[in-house]
Amino acid sequence: MTSLTIFAVLLTLLSPQVKATKWRVFRVMPPAASTPLEGVSAGASDLWVVRAGATALHWDGRVWGEDGEPYLIVGRGREMWRFADGPAGVVAGRWTGRGWTDQPLGALDAHVTEAVVAGPADVWASGLQWTDAGMRDVSWRWNGQAWRKVTTPRPVTAYAATGPSDVWAVSSIDRVTHFQHWDGSKWTTIAAPGGPIEINDIVALSPTEVYAVGSVTKAEGVVLRWNGSSWSRMGRRVASGAYTYAAADGVGGVWMAERDYLVHLRNGRWMRRLSPVPQAELKGIAHVAGTGRMWAIAEGAAGQYVLSYP
Repeated sequence: MTSLTIFAVLLTLLSPQVKATKWRVFRVMPPAASTPLEGVSAGASDLWVVRAGATALHWDGRVWGEDGEPYLIVGRGREMWRFADGPAGVVAGRWTGRGWTDQPLGALDAHVTEAVVAGPADVWASGLQWTDAGMRDVSWRWNGQAWRKVTTPRPVTAYAATGPSDVWAVSSIDRVTHFQHWDGSKWTTIAAPGGPIEINDIVALSPTEVYAVGSVTKAEGVVLRWNGSSWSRMGRRVASGAYTYAAADGVGGVWMAERDYLVHLRNGRWMRRLSPVPQAELKGIAHVAGTGRMWAIAEGAAGQYVLSYP
């Protein structure tokens, strides 16, 4: 056996397995360079696809419709929130099951970039606000009755939570990454292990199992895992690009987006599945709470796509 053959065998053994996809195309839309896909969020029986500068697409389980112009929608189960611009500043809306009830943040010249629902009366949001002194990072928290400004140790670039006393806020800027954890009363900051990395997304399965995905370089993806006491780098990864999005799979694992691949990690086993639309970049993944149902969105030169699993 030649050294080249041995190398090929080792590469196969050490790489996530490529399998025929079970993901399928749920909806196809024409390409729209002026309104790129921005994100996807799933409720108990609803799906929202956010598009930049355009109305969001809403699937209620029966028909598609359009639903305002939010730039961010987040949620867990039946608790869904959206964020949009309004004459008086950022307007947060809470989903009632039939429509949105506005709960303004009261923040002029501000923009929410990240948010997470920690509980029915506990929502965190972070973003930027323009002031006379320049642009600054700012955060807010919903207490069930009103939004209040709060302080985080560092700027927030991603959120995850399993409950009001288990909230993660990532700060990852210019490959300097810190994890911030809220235990219900205070923040604790933990530096990311292993040198400079960029974290793009984080998903919390339980207080003792959290995954953060991103990259070391543009060609080297990275996955970090929290075991309840420390963060460590996972030993296996996809070498061809950064992980950009992640979501729980509902059965103890995680789905991750890597270019036009969907990578599944569960019980230490990796599975790499080609998107049903090759050459279309994945732009978001969402999980339907309480089920194994997944949604994803992808965008390419030939069109925009909503994907579903299984």
